[in-house]
Amino acid sequence: MGRQKKNPLLTAAVIKTSLSFRGEGAEMYRVIYEGVLRDFGLSDAEVDAYIERHRDEVVRLARGHSAPPKGGRSAE
Repeated sequence: MGRQKKNPLLTAAVIKTSLSFRGEGAEMYRVIYEGVLRDFGLSDAEVDAYIERHRDEVVRLARGHSAPPKGGRSAE
């Protein structure tokens, strides 16, 4: 109870983006990514479209940051 519903597109997008950050071990992520697509009935094109719409969030999560960076832009 009280748990947020997971977003399968976000999950797949983060895994796919993580592939681009990994050298060694990328094959493991690729296998996981393909399984996520299959299990959730998603296409690679759907994931690409999601990444385009939510790039900042996806990249932040793929790099292992769960919250937006503090400080952001300074007020002028």
